[in-house]
Amino acid sequence: MIGVLFPDPAAEAGQYVLAAMRRSVSASQAQAISRGTLRDVELDLLVAVDAPDGWSADLIAWLIARPRKLVVFGHMPLALADYLRYQAADLPAGLAAASRGASAPSGEARESAAAVRYGALAQTLGGQQWHRPFERFDFTDEWNNLGYGAIRCDGSIWSVGQAVQVPAEVELAAVVVNGERQFSYAALWDVGASSVLWFNRAVGPCDSFEWRMVEQFVSGHRPDTLPCQPVLSELPWGYDAAITSRLDCDEDIESARPLWQAYQRLGVPFTLAVHTQNLTRAEQHGILRELLADRQQGAVLSHTATHAPNWGGSYDTALAEGRQSAELLEAVTGVPVRYAVSPFHQSPPYALQGLADGGYDGCIGGIIRNDPEFLTARGGALAGLPAGFVGHSQQCMLHGDCMLKEGDPLAVFKQAFDYAYATNTLFGYLDHPFSERYAYGWQDEAARIDAHERLIAYIRSKVRKPLFLHEEAALDFLRFRSLTQIVEVDGAFRVVTPSNEKTLPLALGVEYRGAHMQVEAGKAL
Repeated sequence: MIGVLFPDPAAEAGQYVLAAMRRSVSASQAQAISRGTLRDVELDLLVAVDAPDGWSADLIAWLIARPRKLVVFGHMPLALADYLRYQAADLPAGLAAASRGASAPSGEARESAAAVRYGALAQTLGGQQWHRPFERFDFTDEWNNLGYGAIRCDGSIWSVGQAVQVPAEVELAAVVVNGERQFSYAALWDVGASSVLWFNRAVGPCDSFEWRMVEQFVSGHRPDTLPCQPVLSELPWGYDAAITSRLDCDEDIESARPLWQAYQRLGVPFTLAVHTQNLTRAEQHGILRELLADRQQGAVLSHTATHAPNWGGSYDTALAEGRQSAELLEAVTGVPVRYAVSPFHQSPPYALQGLADGGYDGCIGGIIRNDPEFLTARGGALAGLPAGFVGHSQQCMLHGDCMLKEGDPLAVFKQAFDYAYATNTLFGYLDHPFSERYAYGWQDEAARIDAHERLIAYIRSKVRKPLFLHEEAALDFLRFRSLTQIVEVDGAFRVVTPSNEKTLPLALGVEYRGAHMQVEAGKAL
């Protein structure tokens, strides 16, 4: 089991970190623990979130007692910092301004001057020499098509903590401004018989592809000498990439038909998320029924009843939006709706609770502009929400407005997939059907279809065995994975899948001690 340790002032960050760990190792294998538990429980993997200076002695004693793994997010307690030769100072005065990105013009991207730059040591944990801006936009000041959230410089849980310097040989990543190194962002120490992984942020990299390094640390780092914890893969077993996509029908549904026909030619499943005010026009109904005639290749999700910002601003309106939309869609198609897509990708916690209470099994959203807690590196259960309700962050918006004017127009979308592929992440992207009012930056339907076809061709050229899924199948898999439990009995780990869930056509994979294997329910790893 992995213990997640945090003081009450850090409870918000602690709960998000706990949820992130559970999305990787299952709910049964990550538990919030008290400080006293360090003395009483046989615990070999620990995550400490903004631990106070007064906890140093307990952490050092725990770390050196026997070979163990410690992850530290945010504040490093003073004596532990001395033990690790870690020196902290106040953040540079100009960092706050450097952390913000400008609004992106059509056809261009904008990035903050401040960024995280990974070095060669990142390869130890399955990383690469990534460049990750603090803030990045591909469409105005709303969307980051590369998928990750914002690193702030404002004292919040999403902020970088201190200007830290660690020995060069342990530094995984540094903060740079305009390419010039400022201070350390992440580090990996081998201390005696134990190892320590640190990120300079209270929530760590829980909102980014960088979370892969945390998974690799707990599941496979020094497997011959240190304890390891199995990680459930976000990719179904037997595939080296998984991809899902959809059209959000804000103003029209039927105009999605040409793109749907292109996806049929390509053999790629298709999803429509429907704003149900479109259903007042009977001519918009046929494509939904046709799409759902083959449930393996087509899916329909809710995109709310009125497309209100922030789901109408309250739990009650979110509950009503979700229920009305589901009822209307089922009346038209005869098929129950179990998943929703947030309007404007705004996904406040009260709205998610309203959806869960309204009978939904999950929601898609996530955008760098707001609700940072919904930008999760892995899909699955969310902090503060009941088991069985899942979220999936999909911030990659394939719009004409986001096609680059210079160089390869699809370069950003290819990079977004490359990040997902390198980190075993389920990749999701979206577009919108044309309406009489708005073409979403596309010159015409032919140009849009060509861009979609070229992105799919790129994906197929990069990987050996990609799996294309419609959104319902993707979320069903994430939900099944979220309800799966890893249990440890007599020193052996077993994977227990939910017996009351419908049988899925996809198998789970698990990573443990450097090996990737198919889950065989109940069998020891």
